[in-house]
Amino acid sequence: MSAIVPTWRAERAYWKAGYARVAGVDEVGRGPLAGPVVAGAVVLKESRAKWVKALRDSKQLTAAAREELAAEIREHADWGVGFASSHVIDQLGIVWATRFAMRKALLSLREGPDALIVDGRESVQFSRDGAPIEQHWVIDGDALCVSIAAASIVAKVARDAMMVDLDCTFPGYGFAENKGYATAEHRAALLRLGPTTLHRLTWAPVREAAELGRAGAQ
Repeated sequence: MSAIVPTWRAERAYWKAGYARVAGVDEVGRGPLAGPVVAGAVVLKESRAKWVKALRDSKQLTAAAREELAAEIREHADWGVGFASSHVIDQLGIVWATRFAMRKALLSLREGPDALIVDGRESVQFSRDGAPIEQHWVIDGDALCVSIAAASIVAKVARDAMMVDLDCTFPGYGFAENKGYATAEHRAALLRLGPTTLHRLTWAPVREAAELGRAGAQ
């Protein structure tokens, strides 16, 4: 089955209503046992450029394609990424940590947006001129909306690069390959080595591994 091709429908509706700068917003990394949740925000202008036509949900692309498209986005669009660490996730919970990362991504744009198109049902705590910003939610937005697809790509590339780097700091868990997700190898390493400061300590498999480690030390 061919991949869904995202459209400009949501952006055009906002442009027609007078909102000039429309930011697509998405996150990656809600599900892993380790590492941050990362949000991307991208403001695009409608274009027929080849790279724009190639934008898709980051999950539908190869790593090489994501890298190439992320480079194009960084060169031609206003973009930002925001991170919420595992510590923030443990403190706030994944929903509020995701909103925190989205807000940081929006604040890192060169110029503030006039309206947001957000993947899923996640409300973003963001204001413009002292008032809550106009925002629209799109289920499966990373597959359906060009700006959200772009945001998913910059967020995914940023998070993957971070996890590859952290694999050197925390060897033995396979972060370069699993990116912190709960693969069989990662879970086995967690039981063998115990959690790191990169792990989400409130998440059940991590908490259980920590408890087993404490019990074994007694």
